[in-house]
Amino acid sequence: MMKKLLCFFLVLAGIAGTGLKSVAATNNSVFTDTVRKKIVHPKTAMSDDDLTKILNKIRQKRNDEEKIATLKTEVTDKALTVDQLITLLNQFLADDSKLECAEYAFPYTTNYKTFLKIIDLFSEEGYKNRLEDFYDKARKW
Repeated sequence: MMKKLLCFFLVLAGIAGTGLKSVAATNNSVFTDTVRKKIVHPKTAMSDDDLTKILNKIRQKRNDEEKIATLKTEVTDKALTVDQLITLLNQFLADDSKLECAEYAFPYTTNYKTFLKIIDLFSEEGYKNRLEDFYDKARKW
């Protein structure tokens, strides 16, 4: 009976060990723990040079929709700190755009526990509340 239980636990441990799958293919990629269904945030952020390049691309766009598309394209394969994200979000005029980009970039942040520093960028209380609600839900992913 003990041998059967031991074999069962070894098989179970082997299955549990295959729980991480990569969403992107870089060192800074976002991982999803498929067993616990949680995001595993990247450890290292992009360089200041990469941030400057993204910032320049965003500044060349005419409106927030184009800026959003650029941010989403550029951030997808990179990781960033909350301070770098704040720098990028300062390029947007509307709180809607800032909120959309902040929510999109959350899985790519390295220091996600300080994510609510972004709250000061919003002028209206409703957006601040929506960001707090998003953060509360996102921490449980």
